[in-house]
Amino acid sequence: MKATINGKRYDTAKCEELGSYDTYNNGNYSGTVTLLRASNGQLLVWADTNGQDCFRHDYLVAWDSSDIRIDSFDLTPEQTKRCAELGLIEVIS
Repeated sequence: MKATINGKRYDTAKCEELGSYDTYNNGNYSGTVTLLRASNGQLLVWADTNGQDCFRHDYLVAWDSSDIRIDSFDLTPEQTKRCAELGLIEVIS
C-alpha cells in the first residue's frame, strides 16, 4: 500500500516490519495491523483488512504510541532485537 503522510510518500513494500497482530470479528480473521519503519526512520502503522469487519478498513498512517501501544504487536525474536536497537522496547533478561 502507498500513502502520502505529511508530504512524504511511503510504500509498505519498501518498509521494515517491526511487529504485527491479527484482528478478528466474531472469531473470524479480519486482517493484520503491522508496525513498519520507513527508510527515513518514520514509524508507520499499516492495517490490511479482508472485509470481514465492516467497521475496519485499510490504512497507512504515522504511528502514534498513545493510540496503539508497542505491547499490542507480536514480535519475533529478530523483531524484538530490532525494536530494542531502535529504543522502542527494553529487553530484560
